[in-house]
This record gives sequence, structure tokens and C-alpha cells, in this order.
Amino acid sequence: MSPIARSIATAAAVLLIAISVLLLPQVVAAEYPMFHNDPQRTGNVSGYAPATGTLMWNTSLTGFVGGGACISNGRVYVSNWPGMDGNPNLGLFCLDESDGSVIWTNPLAGNGGVSTPAIECGRVFAGATYFSGDLYCIDASDGTTIWNLNVEPSSGYHGVASSPLIHNSMVYVVSSSDGRLHAFDFDGTEQWNYSASGSSDNYMSAATDGSKLFFGGGNAMNCVNIATQTEEWTFVVGDKVTTTPAVCDGVVYFATGKSEKKLYAVDIATGTIVWSRYLYGSLSSPAISGGRIYIGDKDKKINSINASDGSEVWNQTLGGVCQSSPVVANGMVYVTANYGQGTVYGFDADTGDLIWTYDTGNWNMAQPAVSDGTLFIGSDSGYLYAFRDPPIPKGDLNRDWTVTAADAAIALRMAVGAVPAIEEADMSCDGRVTSLDALMILQVAAGGTKL
Repeated sequence: MSPIARSIATAAAVLLIAISVLLLPQVVAAEYPMFHNDPQRTGNVSGYAPATGTLMWNTSLTGFVGGGACISNGRVYVSNWPGMDGNPNLGLFCLDESDGSVIWTNPLAGNGGVSTPAIECGRVFAGATYFSGDLYCIDASDGTTIWNLNVEPSSGYHGVASSPLIHNSMVYVVSSSDGRLHAFDFDGTEQWNYSASGSSDNYMSAATDGSKLFFGGGNAMNCVNIATQTEEWTFVVGDKVTTTPAVCDGVVYFATGKSEKKLYAVDIATGTIVWSRYLYGSLSSPAISGGRIYIGDKDKKINSINASDGSEVWNQTLGGVCQSSPVVANGMVYVTANYGQGTVYGFDADTGDLIWTYDTGNWNMAQPAVSDGTLFIGSDSGYLYAFRDPPIPKGDLNRDWTVTAADAAIALRMAVGAVPAIEEADMSCDGRVTSLDALMILQVAAGGTKL
């Protein structure tokens, strides 16, 4: 055996031992169809997400961008609402995901909106604000209004700030003044509604586990059976529920405001308490990932809490009150600060270490959204921002911007067909990934090359 062949064989043998414990992160084409991503409102997103605060684009929408975005088929849908600039252009915007260019705008009767829109089957559902109490259904292709209906009987500045929930071809939205949960079909016919015993927080939305709906109203968490449209239980608390609930593994999680300051975990089958702990609830709704709850508060903190017993895992102090609802993706948790600072934060979800920040230059209560490896977030600056990591150089297969033996091990897995091959692994530029490419990556790693 020649020296070169022996070198390749030795390197391959070493790499085969290592590859069994290495995982390949992959960019997964995905959508973000509603507030906190899914009907359970977990805020947990699969696939890649930015590990750096690299700004891909920002687009001025004017006014304030106070709600979150939904993303589908390469398009981003987000509303703005009245700001301090004369508000010349309020409404629901559809932008190109790749460059932020505006495709169309629906004015929502000139009122704009602050709820996170929801999308399904080519229809976007969004609430209108600023003394309008309408829920809109809009054609996602061209922005025309299909129907709009009044659901908020005492509309004030916030209008319909509740973010629509889509589940089994039904749209659920809460009118805050009367704490009423409305159920509409896609044609705009109200199928049923359920009224809590009092008003709800302006921004609070509903969540579901598939058979039950959960929403705050009347200083209580309400559980309604979807099939029978009747109350299953009501869990009374000492103050208004300030957050959209999140549901996971048979438990619903939510926080209350300044008179009580608690984070609750309640059994969804029985409506009995699992645990509670101190938390000064804000508009920040809980996200759930890997057995942990992530939630902001009015004490200017982002908190990581054990979902099973309510014990603290970590917390980090932000530059302002946290009104934004965190999103978890790619081992990161993303959130923003409001009142005194408009910074976007990316923390390590496991340790709480700060990974990156970006200052929008204005207050920020908006919700992050993650799709196709990109983080989208609005600000009171009037801009929608898109963050995405720079293109990954050849040889850096685990996306840490450094070529190491771990990348060579991934390339060898590609060479033997254990995982799909990608272009970045083709170091020899012959249109395929072989053990030679793995060796070339290993040689780069041995030289300590930084890309």
C-alpha cells in the first residue's frame, strides 16, 4: 500500500470511530404559521436558526411594529400600528423572505394591527387595531380582503390584539373587553363562542392541545371542550392572566400580573395546580422546549424554568422590561427588551450565556419568529429585521465557522451515505463527496485554518 493510500485508510478508520457520536445540523425548510409557531403555543421551532447577529435585511414599514410575523412559502406577513411618525402606511404587509421587499399591503381599514397574523390554505387572518374591532381574512397571494367581521364590542386603541389560533380549519380569537372566545370557519361564519366571567388582557390569545381550548379571562384560566363547546374547568387566579398559555405534556403554563405575580402550571385533565412560583408577569408568553419554560418578566429578566417542578435553571437581566414572547430554536432562545431599550437578544438555551445582541434603536415589544434559518423581529423603530448567518464556507459542516476533525467526520458520513451530502463538503469540486474530501477537511483542520 502506498504512503498516500495508507494515510487515507488510517484517517478513515479514525473517523469511523468518531462519527457514531456526531450529529449533523441541517437547515430544514419550514414555516412559522402563527403566534408561537404551533397551536399549543410552545414557541419551539425545529431546524437551523441564527447563531450570530448578522443582519440580512431590514425594511421600514413606518409606525410601530409591535406584533410578530408569520411565514409561509417564502413570504413574511406582519402588521404595523400607529406610531409617532404620522402613520402614513398602516396595515398588514406581505414581504419577500429573501430580501424584505414589500409584495403587497392590506390597510386593515387604515388601522393597522398589533396581533401576530396566522396563515393556512392561502388565507391570512389578522386583527385590526386603533379603534377597530374587526378580524380580517385576507388572500395571501394578492392581499385582497376576503371578509372582515367585528368581534370586539368595545374596541379601543388595541382593537383585536389577540393573535388568531388556527386548528382543524377553524379560527379562534379572543375579544378582550368581554373575555369571549370566538370560533369562526374559514368562510367567516361564527360557529360558536364562549364567554369567560370577565375581561381578558388585550394581547392574550388562545392555545389548544387538540381537544381543549385554553384562554385567560375573568381572572381565571378557562378550559373549553372543542367538541361540546362547553366549559371543562375554570382555574381562578388572583389577577388577570397576562400571557397566552402554552400547553405541553398534559400541563398548561401561564403567568399573572402585578397583583399576584405568579407563573402557574395546571393539569389540563383536572384543572388542578401542579406548581406555581413567583414571576412578575408581562405580555411575555411562555415558550417550552426540552423540559424547560422560557419566559420574560417585568423584572427585566428572561427566565429558564424547569417545567416539571418550577425550579429555576437560569435567568439573565435584560436592558428593559421584557414584553416579548421568547422563541427557542437551534439551541438558542431569542427575545427582546422594551421600555428604555430595544435590543434583540440571542441566548444559549441550555446555559443562558449571551451569544449575540442587536440594538434596534427603539423600544421593542414584538415577538420573534424563526423560519428557514432566519429570525424575523419588528421594533418601534418601524422596521422589520431579518437575521441570518452568513453562508457557510466549504469544509465547515457543523456551522461553527471553524474547520475541525468533527467536520471531517461528518464528510465521511456523507461519503458512505449515512447522511445526505451537501455542496460545502465537496472539497475536491468533483460533484460528489468521498473519503478524499474528508481527508482534505482533516488536513485543513490540522493546519488550524479559520474560515
